[in-house]
Amino acid sequence: MRWAVVVLFVFIATLGVAQTASTPTREFVGGHLDRPPTLDGRVEADEYRDAIRFDGLVDPNTGGAAPEGGTFYLGYDSRFVYFAARLIDKQPNTIQATEFRTNVSLSGNDTVSLALDPFGTLSDFNGFEMNARGATNLEIAGGRAAKREWLGDFAAKGRVTPEGWEVEARIPWSVLRLPGRGVHDLRFNVYRNHRRLQRSYAWAQTSNGLVQNYGRWKAVDLPANQAPTLQLLPYAYGGADGKKGIVANSGLDLRYPLTRDLDLVGTANPDFRNVERGVLSLDFSYFERLADETRPFFLEGRDYFGTYDESGLFATQRIGNFDLGAKVFGKQGAKTDLGVLVTQDFGKEDAVVARARHQIDPRSSWVAQYVGGGTDGRRNDAVAGEYRKGYGNWDFDAALAGTQDDARGGGYRASGRAEYSRDRAYAQLVYQEATKDYLPRLGFSPETDKRGFSSYAQENWAPSRGRLIDYGVGGYAAYERSYDLSRPFHEEADFFPHATLAGGLRISGNLGWSRYFGGSSDQTYGFALQRPAGDPYRRWRVAYETGTRGGQPYRDVSFGAAYRPLPTLQLNASHQSTTYFGVQRDQTILSANYDLDQYHSFGGRIVTGPGISNVYASFRQAGNRGAEYYLILGDPNATHFRASLILKAVFPLSVKV
Repeated sequence: MRWAVVVLFVFIATLGVAQTASTPTREFVGGHLDRPPTLDGRVEADEYRDAIRFDGLVDPNTGGAAPEGGTFYLGYDSRFVYFAARLIDKQPNTIQATEFRTNVSLSGNDTVSLALDPFGTLSDFNGFEMNARGATNLEIAGGRAAKREWLGDFAAKGRVTPEGWEVEARIPWSVLRLPGRGVHDLRFNVYRNHRRLQRSYAWAQTSNGLVQNYGRWKAVDLPANQAPTLQLLPYAYGGADGKKGIVANSGLDLRYPLTRDLDLVGTANPDFRNVERGVLSLDFSYFERLADETRPFFLEGRDYFGTYDESGLFATQRIGNFDLGAKVFGKQGAKTDLGVLVTQDFGKEDAVVARARHQIDPRSSWVAQYVGGGTDGRRNDAVAGEYRKGYGNWDFDAALAGTQDDARGGGYRASGRAEYSRDRAYAQLVYQEATKDYLPRLGFSPETDKRGFSSYAQENWAPSRGRLIDYGVGGYAAYERSYDLSRPFHEEADFFPHATLAGGLRISGNLGWSRYFGGSSDQTYGFALQRPAGDPYRRWRVAYETGTRGGQPYRDVSFGAAYRPLPTLQLNASHQSTTYFGVQRDQTILSANYDLDQYHSFGGRIVTGPGISNVYASFRQAGNRGAEYYLILGDPNATHFRASLILKAVFPLSVKV
């Protein structure tokens, strides 16, 4: 095992330490528009004559010029930011513009996106993504849930042209956190996802530590604060349940801006019953795994409650149903982020989470976090501190966390990490140690009683000609002992080659050896095929892995497919079969969604697997401003079909305060 670690460390060393030469920051002054452009998808130069203009796109890893570039315009007035783009595409008939809705994932589409940091600190970028049909995706710094009254939105119009495609957007200042009224310097960049070339490009190369390359938009006159508005989302549902008879429930979510950049979000009796949760795969693991979080309360401001490293102090999935919850998050000044969360399930459990991050400069910051909770009279408290610093192509961070539990006593976890990136190469070396009694009950840190090193490295190549779109290889190695060094904990070496062909076929493989706790060796190998890579609407994927785990034969076979027979109908299917210790387990997931229009749709999901056999269907009127309605047959999260029919309504209210 040690030879594999040495080989991988040598691989990391061969990546080199030379820093990529920096380029001067490109600065722009002006952009105030006395007359707003007409939002019709036609980018007329006369409409943007007072806007700032910038041209070109580059490979974000190497800085090399993109084969098909673009021209961009950026302007503003007291209410909106205006953005326009003309993108060159030599084969406009191949442009992918599947989506037509607002605030949806645009994965698999040809897109252009504006990244905008109003504070100019290079740490609070908001993303505004759009395609050639004017569909949009909005990512607000810190994270927000999807309800349009809370998330906000922006309008976009686009069209395909003989030269490629163009799009223009109108972004309200009101959806952004802003540093205050008056003249400020903003930072920005533009990104393009080019589906035919299966490449992503940027206007400014900012990888390899070149954060200074973000554009600087100088002397932008930001508007005054809007009057504070209390936003309320009361809900109610009722219906019939085969086991409980008539069921009914109601609750309330609220949002209020305490300051321009600090928000309060609260909830009373939140509805988690009708929120579709993620389903864990059958993938083998020696440790616990968690499904992705989907509940809106926890998605609000989610980025204000985490750390860079893996101390695992807080995992929202650990909090189940509760009666009352509140969180305050946002910024305190240009360089400090704050987040405080409290939940209370009366008589059962409570949770408190507090986190602060201060940015010292664009590439260095510290984070401090506290997480505490009680269940059935037992307390658990956890604290962590972390420092992160970047130099050229290198990034370093160090973290220390401690827990105190009524049942387990005290424990701690410490880690240090070094990361190196250059062009399409990346490597990291990590040291971790955790005592046996390190236990953040509201977090996720399944591996304890260990100390040792792990490392990962990868290199990718993107030929400019030929049948290969890209190819590369990655490797992972770990050598860890028990905390007292008396026995093995984890040894592993894995290699992952991959290649993408011009037709869209992606081929990947894996070859691995590992051993946990000094037991029998795990030796596995496998492959995966996917075509076309990067298209979530029409694709198929097969994967196969075999070998031994714990001295026993192991096999895993999976298949997945997505198909869009109509522009408004999406079908998805996946099946996984795992055989271990002579026992075969199978899991199948089928889902469908049909859009009647932008805001009305039918959907449903079927899940069968070990201990689960469930189906549900729903009708949704959602995504627009105003009232939302849901008619749900079955329970999205039950282990078996639940004979229930629920009608849920949400009525947004706004109160000027």
